[in-house]
This record gives sequence, C-alpha cells and structure tokens, in this order.
Amino acid sequence: MLLQRRLFYLLPYSAPRITTLAPFSHHLLISILRFSAPTTQTPSPTPPFIVEFLLNSCGLSSSKAIEASKHLAHFKSPAQPTSVIQFLQQLGLSDSHIRISISKCPRLLCANVEKTLRPKIRSLREMGFSEAELGQLISANPNVLRVRNPRPKIEFWRDFFSSNEELFKAIGRDAYLLSSSLSKRIIPNISLLRECCIPDHRIAKMMLSTRFVARKPSLIQAAVKRADELGVPRSSGSFPHLLQTVFNISQSTVDAKLKLFKSLGWSEAEFLSAMPKNPVLLRLSEKNVRDKMDFFMKEVGCELGYIVRRPVLLSYSLERRLIPRHLVLRTLKHEGLPGGTRDLLTAILFSEKSFIEKFVLPYRENVPGLHEAYVVACAGKAPI
Repeated sequence: MLLQRRLFYLLPYSAPRITTLAPFSHHLLISILRFSAPTTQTPSPTPPFIVEFLLNSCGLSSSKAIEASKHLAHFKSPAQPTSVIQFLQQLGLSDSHIRISISKCPRLLCANVEKTLRPKIRSLREMGFSEAELGQLISANPNVLRVRNPRPKIEFWRDFFSSNEELFKAIGRDAYLLSSSLSKRIIPNISLLRECCIPDHRIAKMMLSTRFVARKPSLIQAAVKRADELGVPRSSGSFPHLLQTVFNISQSTVDAKLKLFKSLGWSEAEFLSAMPKNPVLLRLSEKNVRDKMDFFMKEVGCELGYIVRRPVLLSYSLERRLIPRHLVLRTLKHEGLPGGTRDLLTAILFSEKSFIEKFVLPYRENVPGLHEAYVVACAGKAPI
C-alpha cells in the first residue's frame, strides 16, 4: 500500500475521468514502467499524461494505450484530446464506440472540434444517419471524421450497398474505400469488374470479404488477365472468387500449385478444369493438399478421376469433417445399414445439422455411442 501511495504521488498528471473505464492497476502499471526503468535509459519522449489519458478517458488496454501514445507525443496538455472525447460523448457514442475509434485511429484526438469534427457530423446527419448509426459508422472507420470530404464517397457506397450495415462492414474492412479517389481508382475498378460480367451485388459481396476495389487499377487489370489465363470463363459464377484469389497470390504461387498437382498425378488440363469448380485449390498449402490426397486415395480408396471431377472435396477440413464423416459412413456400411451406401461427396456436402440428422441420429440404437463418438472425432480429439 505504501508503494502504491508513493507511486501515485510521483505521477506528473492524473487524466480527467471523463468515463470510468480503467482500474487503478493501470495507474500502477504505467507508474512502474515509467519510474522503475534503469536511469541509464533514454526517457520516452511521450508526455506521461498521454498514456494515462488513453487508459482512463478512452478505455484502451495498457498495450493499446502505449502503442497509440506514439502518435500523440506532440501534445503539451490534455486539453485537446479531452475536447474530442467530450464531443464524441455528446454525440451519443458509447464507451465501446469511443474505445474502438481511438484504438483504430489515435490521431482522431488531434482533430479540431469546431473546424473539423462538428462540420463533418453536421454533414453526416444531413445524410440521414441516426445517432446509433453515427456510432457504428465512426467506430467502423474513424477516418470518416478526418478525410477532407467524405460525403461524396459515402453517398456513392451507400447507393452501392443494400443497407447501412453492409456499408459499415465494408468501410470497416477496407479503410481505403473512404480515402481512395473515386475517379482514379474506385469507379475505374468497378467498371472493369462489370466488364468481366460481375454484377454489382457480387462486387459488393467481394468487398465485404476482401480488400480489393480500392487498389490501383493496374493491379486489378493484372489479376483479371491471370484469371483469364487459367481458363475460367468470365461468365462463370466462380470467376469472382478466382479473381480475388489470384489477386492475393503471385504467379510463382500459381506455378508452384500446378507443379504440386502434377506430382500427385494430375495433368495440367485436369488442374485447369478444377479451377472453375474450386479456386480455393490455389490457396491450399502443399501439406494440406498432400494429406487430403493421401486420405482420399489410400484410406477411402477413391480413384484419382473421382477427385479430379470433384475438387470441392479438397476444400474441407481433414480432421473436423472429412475423417469423421468417412468413419461414420464406414461404420454404417460395416453394420449393413442404409446410410453406409451413400456417396462420400454427398455426405460431406451436408450441413453439420443435416448430416447428424440423416447419418447419425437414425442409427443410435443400431450403433450405440455413434453420436458421442462423432462429436469427439469432429473436435479432432479421437477417431470413432
């Protein structure tokens, strides 16, 4: 207790408790870090009150606060960041929204309330965003309050997505959607994707799963060219998936995957024929592919042609789906039960709920313990 009291009085500043988001242990942690270091070390240039402020007033964790403080070393007093936090609270943002926003964008605390933040909020409100939606929007991408003129981009994306929830998810996943040029990047890239027969709703879906549309047009063009070279028709439903895949991997990776499948008995034509059915093959590791091919050919007894015609088989988890379901089918077949005659692919494609209802629960009396053993096997803990 005496040590805590001494350390407390050694603190040069105690941040105003705008919100009660951090316990005293954080004070003690920062004090120890600051005053227990060897005297030979160079003192940190970050003012001591900054970390305290981020802990107490913003609710950041100790590690996040220390990391964020590196961007705020120029502050001479807590007046500026305090004004920002108070403004956000007045808007109705929750403690959670404030914590997430500052964690993502510490420099938001540098913004001038009257010259920058208030006009931006006024513009967003004019667009019809409610108080709750403002919290979602800002915490999804705090740069909405920092970029020069976010309104045209928000209006563009709002028309593109089917709901505000999708908008928040997209800009939260890819911050460049609000900072990249509409005329130089966004619109040219979307036009190119439309030329590839990809409808807007699929483009929107692509944006919700990967950072893609806000990149340099030359990169998107190169990805389209490589996808074309793999022989997948642009009209194919798998073309968008393949495009995203090749955008994120190098040509050398594609070449290495072709070499791998050739070593496993596939011809180049068979490999290319599998691309429209399962572009995920390009992202699988060598060990993943080899283990699954060994399982299907040696354990299950599949012919190579069976796998080539059904490349989706290689997409599923070996330990949590393929092995447990194969063992269920093998058990049912051994007992002479109807479920054991079903094709493996058919059984694998069922959802977890449907598989249990069709292949496990009907045979509980015939094979006692089957359900329990299957659950254990799916957890990767033991075979059936």
